[in-house]
Amino acid sequence: MGATVFAYSGGTSTMTRHLRRKHGIFAPGKSEQDYERPSSTVPSFTTAMLTSFFDKSDEGGGGEPYRPPKCAGHNNVMAHTSRRYCCCAGNGSFQPLQGPPLVAALMDLMQGQRTALREYMDAVRPPVSLSVEAWPSASKCLVHVVTAHWITDDFQLRECVLDTMLLPAADAQNGDDFSLVVTWLLSTVEQWNLLAVDSITVKPSWSSSALALAFPNANIVPCLVHQVDSVMQTVLSVYSLLLIKARRLVLATAPLNVPLHLDHSTHWSSSLSMVQQPSILTHPSWTPDEAQRLHQLISILAPVHSLLEQIANTSDDPNIGPCPPLASLAFGLLHGVVKLLQDKPHASAFVPLLQATLQSPPMRRVCALDPRFKSLPFLSPSEKQDTLDTLQRAISSKRGVGVVVPPLPSPAASSHTPAVPPPTSSWTELYPFEDTQPTGDLQMYLDAAAHDLVDPLAWWKVHRHVYPDLAKVARKLLSMRPCAGVAAEVLTTPDVLGRKQAIPTGLIAAYMFVRSALRVPELAVLPEK
Repeated sequence: MGATVFAYSGGTSTMTRHLRRKHGIFAPGKSEQDYERPSSTVPSFTTAMLTSFFDKSDEGGGGEPYRPPKCAGHNNVMAHTSRRYCCCAGNGSFQPLQGPPLVAALMDLMQGQRTALREYMDAVRPPVSLSVEAWPSASKCLVHVVTAHWITDDFQLRECVLDTMLLPAADAQNGDDFSLVVTWLLSTVEQWNLLAVDSITVKPSWSSSALALAFPNANIVPCLVHQVDSVMQTVLSVYSLLLIKARRLVLATAPLNVPLHLDHSTHWSSSLSMVQQPSILTHPSWTPDEAQRLHQLISILAPVHSLLEQIANTSDDPNIGPCPPLASLAFGLLHGVVKLLQDKPHASAFVPLLQATLQSPPMRRVCALDPRFKSLPFLSPSEKQDTLDTLQRAISSKRGVGVVVPPLPSPAASSHTPAVPPPTSSWTELYPFEDTQPTGDLQMYLDAAAHDLVDPLAWWKVHRHVYPDLAKVARKLLSMRPCAGVAAEVLTTPDVLGRKQAIPTGLIAAYMFVRSALRVPELAVLPEK
């Protein structure tokens, strides 16, 4: 027996480090970062600086900065950006750049990342979904940001800002902003040469025939969060007298030198936080009728607030950073919220308003491709059949033009009609594995066991070769966004909005792009010097 020879040229300690990282076997109290090479450890000053405007973790200086993805070339690009953004002091420590050098470094980084994104898009040509958000800036301009969302071949979710437009507030008040936004979106799609735009998530007021006419092959999806916000504002208007009294109680009972927890007119979630304070909820000045109505208000607002928190609190992947939520999760949870409120008599006036937000055929198709919701239990038989037929037509178009696939049998009909056995022949016994009537991808997918607690993208990554035609459709539809905006800013509070407004007007476009591009591992390429 010959001795085992390791094809490794790093010595025993290097091999041990490699094996520990590969198999995830670490010493007690150790983590993967403890087995990094000392030369590859680069302080991520750039990312911490770029995320400081929005991330609440930097308040007080105790937050943990976003960890850069560990992929080939990313350490090099982080070292490059750290050198561009920081200068070395006399004692060897890094000092952040200020003024014109910082602006020049930011612009240089933006140009390099835009070039990398363009090369990636031209080479891969992924099917993308777009989302458009708008927020006011400090210079009294309305900032419009269009973001592309796509899924890679191995079912990893990606998103990156494509372009930013500043529109004067006067044009927005005159109603000219919509036509300008449509023209801007068309130019952005043409500039990036996006051949396959499947959906565009916008504000409900923008979901009109003009936008559908400009993008005939794309699904126009109204922002789910904006629709829910309008319903919650209607709820607050009905309980306005209770909120007025709650504000007075907060002002009367607040101790000195303690921040007041009042509500804000544009943020209904702040009203929920105000009335849920123990000192307000149990105050003796409430009459029995007022106390009952106060608990009714909380029972309406709390489930919807939990839904938006689920959208905002997305899972952080250490390799790619925060990921936006899948539309299927938000859409399925909203059905559960509506069903919960249907059992409350005091919420009967608001349930139809929430049900109107659920009339979205694109969202239903996304839910059908999520293994957790593929049975579509919250849809009627006709809605379910229409959704499955649309998916079947999408699969047939992927196979090729001219292929006619019959519609799936209705769930009601299939439950009462006995299955007819396929015709047999003498070859059946000799070749028992021959399938004379192969089942389509969609029917095989629906017949498989359900998976309630599984990551949809991880599931499709494993099963993409089992359902190849359906996987192509899933890769396109699962990138659809349920909200127009950053996922972590769904519950936008005034302090976060103030941080947005603190960005200098001339740096908004560069900041928004670089902040999102640094979280795309495929763009981690060392810029040319």
